[in-house]
Amino acid sequence: MMKRTSLVDVAVEKLKEYIAEHQFDNGDKLPSEKMLVEQLGVSRTVVREAISRLQQSGLIQVKSGSGMFITEKNKHLSMLFESHMKVHGFKIKELLEVRKILELGAIRLLIENKIVIDANKLRDLNDIYYESFNKSQKFAHYDSAFHETIITFTENQTLITMSKVIKEYFDKNQFNQIVDKEDIEKSYKEHADLIEAIEKQNLTLAHDIINKHLSRVVEWIEELEQK
Repeated sequence: MMKRTSLVDVAVEKLKEYIAEHQFDNGDKLPSEKMLVEQLGVSRTVVREAISRLQQSGLIQVKSGSGMFITEKNKHLSMLFESHMKVHGFKIKELLEVRKILELGAIRLLIENKIVIDANKLRDLNDIYYESFNKSQKFAHYDSAFHETIITFTENQTLITMSKVIKEYFDKNQFNQIVDKEDIEKSYKEHADLIEAIEKQNLTLAHDIINKHLSRVVEWIEELEQK
């Protein structure tokens, strides 16, 4: 027989999947406790404990006399992605490939739609990224901020959300923090070239830079796996 904790873990995952599959939005009301018991096929006590966990994580809010409500609308994709990773495992090379696809797509949107970017903001982030290598070891954070900002300029909320989900897993593993000064200098130069390519609306050049930039990371991961 499964222990209470195991049943609660299962109920939490089922509840996350239920929320994601039914596309509940920020402020939407969830079904009653009784209905969730029927939907999840577990006891009322287990459902209550699962709800308590999701409340602590900030996904839902329980209002006395009113019911349960979604509080973070952008977590649906994140929850599905998390479930996928639990089943299939964390594959950093696949995440890098997805990241490359997202960023290439974002740059295409920016150039084809002639969206004006804040180039000075990107240059400032790139400078901070370079300078942080010797100062704070937070260069991975600033590198991520640089790439996230490019995607944010598209104003495509679905693309932005997908990018943030991928970013969460990079942040958790922090694999790209083991680099040397030469790597930082190459990335800094590629960032600068990318900004210029986007400003000049040169899609081919921008894509070449991104491919080169992220391919180096993939090669680095492959080298680590062989050791």
